Amino acid sequence: MTGIKDFSGRVAVVTGGASGIGKGLAQRLVDEGAQVVIADHDASLLAATAEDIAATPYVVDVRDAAAVQELADWTVDRFGTVDFVANNAGVGPLAPFDELTLDDFRWVFDINVHGVVHGMKAFLPLLKANPDGGGMLNTASMAGLVTPPGMSAYAASKFAVVALTETVRAELEAEGSQVVLSVLAPAQVRSNIGENALKRPGLAGGAPHGSNDDHLPPGEWMEAYDAAGIILDGVRRGDLYIITHPQGLPMLESRHAGIARAFTAAAAR
Repeated sequence: MTGIKDFSGRVAVVTGGASGIGKGLAQRLVDEGAQVVIADHDASLLAATAEDIAATPYVVDVRDAAAVQELADWTVDRFGTVDFVANNAGVGPLAPFDELTLDDFRWVFDINVHGVVHGMKAFLPLLKANPDGGGMLNTASMAGLVTPPGMSAYAASKFAVVALTETVRAELEAEGSQVVLSVLAPAQVRSNIGENALKRPGLAGGAPHGSNDDHLPPGEWMEAYDAAGIILDGVRRGDLYIITHPQGLPMLESRHAGIARAFTAAAAR
């Protein structure tokens, strides 16, 4: 599948666009000539970011399907079309399973998984109707491909995003759609996902269950704007998987080797 080659004059929507990867991606899109809507639940940070990068702000909670549909309708009313959507909003916390509550799991899945589903349900019909085709990016994580300790809720949610993207992409290809669906699997990209853990419901004492730095493997941290350059190159190529840190390949190979050994053992029985 061929992705969007030129973003100049295109209309793009980025959820979680007020900070982190979302902000970096929105800035890149603006710099490439796109009209960009950044959507986020943090109204004050959203307003400041929109002014900083010359984007259009829209306050939304991606957990609310009706609100995301209103964002889609508003975008078309305002700009006449939509060409590219990044379902990017996401949260931690990163912590051992024993330290996570059921409410933590629900909160993570409501945003990281249901937020992506809501974005796909609201925007895919619009992208399919676009005579010029379009693109959609779902943000997962390297933790959606491998399983480091301390990421049970986060990794489970990101594995779901990877599976969702793979499946719907296959469906789009089968129907001959011009919509290109990609999944982003970043690693150490600077963001405020650790701080977002402070905002989850029912948090006592004002401290998150761990932080980003506590549970990520060592490696080179990447600025969000630089990651966004890699992302848009992948979108232009029409890649299914977009990877920011190739250093993660040995972990992925180890995981897949373990799965392959299980199949080999099953065949030998």
